[in-house]
Amino acid sequence: MKGSTFRHEFVQRRDEATGKTVTQLTSLPGNHHHLYFTSSSFTADNQEVLFISDQSGGHPNLFKMSLEDGIAVQLTDNRDGYMKSYVYYDGQLNRGLAKASPSYNPGSHKLLYIQHNRVHLMDLNTLSDEVIYSLPMHVMTGFTHISADGRWVCIPYIDASAFEVGEGNPFTLIRDKVYRKLIESRLLVIDTHTGSSEIRCSHVGWITHVQFHPMNPDRILFNHEGGMVEQRMWLFDNRSGMVSKVRDQTDAASELWICHEMWIDQGNAVLYHGTQGIPNDPAMKDEGRKKNDIISFVGRIDLESGIATELSFSPEMDSYGHFTSSSHGDLLVTDGVIDNKSIHLCQPNWEEGRLSITQVCQHNSSFMTQDVHPHPIFSHDDRHILFTSDSHNAQKKGNLYLVDLKQEDETT
Repeated sequence: MKGSTFRHEFVQRRDEATGKTVTQLTSLPGNHHHLYFTSSSFTADNQEVLFISDQSGGHPNLFKMSLEDGIAVQLTDNRDGYMKSYVYYDGQLNRGLAKASPSYNPGSHKLLYIQHNRVHLMDLNTLSDEVIYSLPMHVMTGFTHISADGRWVCIPYIDASAFEVGEGNPFTLIRDKVYRKLIESRLLVIDTHTGSSEIRCSHVGWITHVQFHPMNPDRILFNHEGGMVEQRMWLFDNRSGMVSKVRDQTDAASELWICHEMWIDQGNAVLYHGTQGIPNDPAMKDEGRKKNDIISFVGRIDLESGIATELSFSPEMDSYGHFTSSSHGDLLVTDGVIDNKSIHLCQPNWEEGRLSITQVCQHNSSFMTQDVHPHPIFSHDDRHILFTSDSHNAQKKGNLYLVDLKQEDETT
C-alpha cells in the first residue's frame, strides 16, 4: 500500500578482487532495481535512493529508501503487474506499471511514472500524485525524461502495431518492421506548470531513449533503437524544428554499433560507447556476430565542432555493458566491456587519446534480464556508486548495492 514502510537490513561485504566494502542495500524477498541510468536514483542530498521492487505483494512498485537506516517507503499502489512497453515485451497491454517509465528530478523532488497508460507526477515531499496526461490506448512507450528545471516531461511512444511481430526476438523484429513500414515515433512533451502538451517531433524510427539538454529544454537527444541501425543518435531542436544526426554513421553503419548515449559537460558534448563490428549485446543474439571480430570503444562528441573522439579498448575487452559519467565528466563508470563481472572506473583523456582503468568491485550479475543489468551510476557528489545485481538473490532477481569510493582512503 502507498505510504507503507519496510526496513531493509544492510549487508556489508569486502570485495575479493579489490578489498573495497560493498554494501547490499536491499534484503527483503523480491526483485529490486534502481531507475534507468538516464535518470538519477539519488535524491539531491544523496541521503535516499529510488528503486522499483515487487517486495510488496509481488507487483512492481516504486520506493524510496533511506541510506541511513534502510527504511523504504512505498510510493505507488500498483496491483496489476507490469505494462507492455520497450524492454518489457511480455507485459500487459495498457495495464500495470510501465517499468521503463520512471524518471526522477532531484531538484524539484518530482517523480514521473506511467501506470495504466496514465502519466503520473508525484511530489516526493508530500507523496501527492497528479495524473498529468492520459496516453492513447494504442501506443508503446520507452524511457522518459524530466528537464533539469523540472518543468518539462518527454515521453517517446510508437504505435502498438510496431510490437505485433509474432515469434522471435522482438528487439530486432520490431526494428525491422518499423523501417519496413516507415512507422513514426513521437516525442510527447508536457508542460507540468500549465498542463499543456504537444507532439514536438515525429520521426521514422523506434525511439526509446530521450534526454533533455541539461541547460536548454528546447533540445532533446534521442535514439533509434534496434542495435545495428543506420543512425543511433539524433538531436531535435524545438526552436528550429530541425532534427540532426549526432556522430554521423553514414559511412560505417553496417560495421558500427553505438549505444547508451548521455549528455556530459553541461550539454556541450555527448558520451556514448560502441563497437567496430557487431557487438556482444544479449538483445542482438541473432545478428550473426563472429567471435573476436569487434573492437570496443567509449566516445565523446563535441556538438559545436562535431569532432568525435573514440578511445579503444583491448581486443579481448568485448563484453556488453554501459557507461555513465560523473558530475564533472572526468570519471566514467562501467559494468562491462573490460569484463562482464566487474564495476570499473575509467578516466578518459580525450585530448591525448588515453584511458586509465581501475577496478572498483565485482558485480557478478547475470545480465539475464533488463532488471539485473547493473547500470552503475554516481551519486551527485561523485562519492558513491549505486548498481543492481542478482549475485546474492535468485537469478533474474536484483538487489541494490552501494560502494563508497572514498571509504578506504579515509580509513588508511
